[in-house]
Order: sequence, then C-alpha cells, then structure tokens
Amino acid sequence: MKELSAEYTELLDKGISITELYIYHLIVNDERSYDLKDKDIYKLIQKVNEQYSYGGSLEEIVDRLLDGDEYDGDEEEWY
Repeated sequence: MKELSAEYTELLDKGISITELYIYHLIVNDERSYDLKDKDIYKLIQKVNEQYSYGGSLEEIVDRLLDGDEYDGDEEEWY
C-alpha cells in the first residue's frame, strides 16, 4: 500500500488532479477514443471539466462528448 500512496503523492505534486486522471481513464478506456491523439484527449479532458460545472456526471459528459454532442449553454438541450 505504501507504493500506491507514494504514486498518489507524486501525481498531486506534479499538479495532476484526481478528477482529470479519472476523466482520462474514462476516455482512453472507451473504444470511441482509440483514434484520438494525446492533444485531442487533453482538449477533451478540458471540455469535460468545463461542462461538469453545468451538472451531470463525468461519465455522462464523456459519453456525450465522445458521441460528438456539444453543450451550448442551454441545459435543457444537454439533457
């Protein structure tokens, strides 16, 4: 367990948020993202973080963005 704790601390020291790490996990483990380059994945992580403030779960937001849906500010259209 000490190794896991050290890895966790190292990630935090590097400025990587656990939320971003989870979003990354959701994206790269979805077959719709297999063709995405690192730069595209990073942009997608930023979009998910931005849209998360409007509500919904991270899983739903990643799913919608990988489907090509965009949130335009009207919460009723997002859901």
